[in-house]
Amino acid sequence: MAGPRTTVEAQAFYRMYHSYADIPNPWDRLRWCRYGLDLLQKEVAAMVGMEEWLYQDLESGAFHRSFTPELADKLAALYGIPVEDILDDYTLFLHRGGGDFLRRYREAKGWNRQQLADHAKVGRTSIRCWESGQKIISQKCFCHLVENLGSDFPSMLRM
Repeated sequence: MAGPRTTVEAQAFYRMYHSYADIPNPWDRLRWCRYGLDLLQKEVAAMVGMEEWLYQDLESGAFHRSFTPELADKLAALYGIPVEDILDDYTLFLHRGGGDFLRRYREAKGWNRQQLADHAKVGRTSIRCWESGQKIISQKCFCHLVENLGSDFPSMLRM
């Protein structure tokens, strides 16, 4: 079977992006790295221990809860890139511990739970449940937090 670099798709992809630094989204970064190693999606999936359909979804921009921090770390190690490069903000938030990250953010701001709840426009009970790990923050709630807490919330993820 021919390697990905020889396919028309790979050639078109390399014409679209001239360097890794030009790539604005995680799914195309994954594809760039895979093409650079001349691997097929099924080969990458096998190398990191994930289902092929999940890796295909990752390259199409569909991230899933089944994309665990461990898989993200394995992909980043395989490709020799920082894990932040292959995760969108929500997935990176989960990778950074979700509720634990939210607690660290709150503490860095010097806020108590009620103050964070007021700024985020959510209930204090939600903050407590998220920080304690009783509930996982959904992508919808994460977007609500980003909207209400401002740009320093997602930028702290990338530090």
